[in-house]
Amino acid sequence: MHVARPGLRARRVIIAALLIVAAGCTTYTSKMQESRDSFFDGRYEEALIGLDELIGEAKGNDLYLYRLERGRVNLAAGNYDSAIVDLQAAEERFADIEGTISIPEIISSTLLHPGKGEYQPENHEKILISSYLLLAYWMQGDREGAFVERNRIVRKLGMYVNSLSEEDRDKLDIPFARYVAGLLYEAQGMEDDARIEYERAGRLSPEAVPPAILPRATEIAVFVDLGRGPVKVSREIRGYFQKEGGLLQGVFLLPDIGNPLIFNMGMGHGFSPDKLGVLFTFAFPQLVRQERYIHSCKIVVDGIEAGEAVLLDDLAQTTDTAFKKKLPGILVKSAVRAYLKTLAQTKLKDKAGGAVDVLGKLLSAVDRADTRSWQTLPAEVHLYRFESTPGGHEVYVNYYDGDGNYIGSSESVQTVLVDDGGKGIAYFPHGVMMRRNGN
Repeated sequence: MHVARPGLRARRVIIAALLIVAAGCTTYTSKMQESRDSFFDGRYEEALIGLDELIGEAKGNDLYLYRLERGRVNLAAGNYDSAIVDLQAAEERFADIEGTISIPEIISSTLLHPGKGEYQPENHEKILISSYLLLAYWMQGDREGAFVERNRIVRKLGMYVNSLSEEDRDKLDIPFARYVAGLLYEAQGMEDDARIEYERAGRLSPEAVPPAILPRATEIAVFVDLGRGPVKVSREIRGYFQKEGGLLQGVFLLPDIGNPLIFNMGMGHGFSPDKLGVLFTFAFPQLVRQERYIHSCKIVVDGIEAGEAVLLDDLAQTTDTAFKKKLPGILVKSAVRAYLKTLAQTKLKDKAGGAVDVLGKLLSAVDRADTRSWQTLPAEVHLYRFESTPGGHEVYVNYYDGDGNYIGSSESVQTVLVDDGGKGIAYFPHGVMMRRNGN
């Protein structure tokens, strides 16, 4: 009669427990889901409550990214003072740590988890921080604050975009940032500076460029966000394998495949979790575009549908390009991390005993890719600009699907006040919709 060795049952329990731990780990994207959904559904108070909780629980590595998210929500809700506080705090922190990664952070992100270090935004995110700050100041009526952020936009574009090759510049430029900077130049009567920014924006969005620069014309520019920007998700290839007669056999779990794959080169020997093996995880991020319901929009001014907004900036494409440029380096680090964690279960256990083997399995089981990014950004920014009379004008947006069918209107109606010879702006952060009479 065969009697199981005392450690076999414990080993099965450990492996099962580690796989359960792996299934329960959370990522930045999963933590943000509720607040992100609330934001894009127009439930700003719920989104802010959720973000307040995340910020209260956040460690230093994610704190300022959460504040970026909250700044966006406050801007959409019209809480301009709060938006400025959050966006400025994040901007200042990111400027302080730009390009600085300590040796301990490098080791920690390689050995333990890529999200252990403090978040450093992508270059297009840095430019967008100042762009949203400009909108917040302008819509609040603080032109001096808007001028400061306009200057920061121009400086950041020079640092992060103008120095790139022509091909990369076209892929990573931010026409939205250039346009708001140009519009503010124009409002100041600085025609040459405005023309420079409009022409550069026109390389990617020729329809959005004004046919003429008219600093003394009374005009309103309406910016409309459409769609949700892409988010990162963690994908993992997991496995547990062991040696049998010098050959490998094991079980592997692949993304989007429900049943495990059995890999057996043990010359007839069946796979058994009783034998000491290695648990590994190769974790990598994937950028996922979100489903689109709204494909175009028309601007309604004082009850009359004035015209269709044109595409100014495809931020989803910019995000995708920036991600693809960094992905090869991310995959190399993921491979090194998987190797080192596997090594902890094989070589080190001989000297340190089974505790190190279990620790190596634990670190492998809980591995997740870094899914941090600014997740309340839109997929696209559209623009409609028109001449108006001085005074107040009521503006809202009608939204249409891919077949041109009306599907709803913006929930808010914004009153834009514009002086004689001045420039007014309206900003609709995303397609929060309601039906209106007559549509």
